[in-house]
Amino acid sequence: MLIALPGSVAFNRLFMKLLEINLYTNDLAGTRAFYSRELSLPIVSESPLHLSFQVGWTRLTFYSVNLPIAPYHFGINVPYSLLEECTYYFAFDYLQLQAPGQIIAEFPVFRTRACYFYDNNGNLIKFVSRADLPLDDPNLTLADLFQGICELGISTLNVAQTTSQLLQQFGIRQHPNAKPSPDLNMLGDDNGLFIVSRLNSSWPFTQVKAKLSYSYTVFHTDTNARLQVINSHELYKPQQEDIRLHQSIESILS
Repeated sequence: MLIALPGSVAFNRLFMKLLEINLYTNDLAGTRAFYSRELSLPIVSESPLHLSFQVGWTRLTFYSVNLPIAPYHFGINVPYSLLEECTYYFAFDYLQLQAPGQIIAEFPVFRTRACYFYDNNGNLIKFVSRADLPLDDPNLTLADLFQGICELGISTLNVAQTTSQLLQQFGIRQHPNAKPSPDLNMLGDDNGLFIVSRLNSSWPFTQVKAKLSYSYTVFHTDTNARLQVINSHELYKPQQEDIRLHQSIESILS
């Protein structure tokens, strides 16, 4: 169900944040090891069926299911001056981007840099640093390094249709620096973005194909706005395997 939770709305200032993200995995033990050990994220809730981590302002939860899960794509905000330090401290096998041996991609139009890597599930993750976000602080500790999950990929059969749905139903705005295309669009701002990608097209600067996957996101489009909820499977016409996955997930959450 697409839900807009009750409350007052004030869209005079755009400041979008992804506050809760639910994803799914068929390797909960491996996910626990990767995110708690490799990424040093604190576990805030745990059961035999789920794990929740705190990633800055975002609570990231993985639910265990016994069905194939298409890879997700999401980004974590880090201070602009510390992206290189992240690549040294977190010794992942970063994707080489734009040129051989180059692991940091430059997005000059967005005044952004990013590096990409995979988790244990094959999810495509990136550290994102943005010149226009005042996140730099000389007193930052490792626990403060991750500001929050700032981007979440949404795969769809029709980018224009899904864009219209997000704009009209949720008040999410077109990113001012993003040029919509049939394959890709970006909605939100530097604090929080939905990256809408056409099914089987490649995520930017990678050969990784966008696949339909189930996610549940709680977000707001302004610091004074009401909380809203998006179930990604309702942004496209589900196939039979998506229906089975949705039914399995609903039984876990009920």
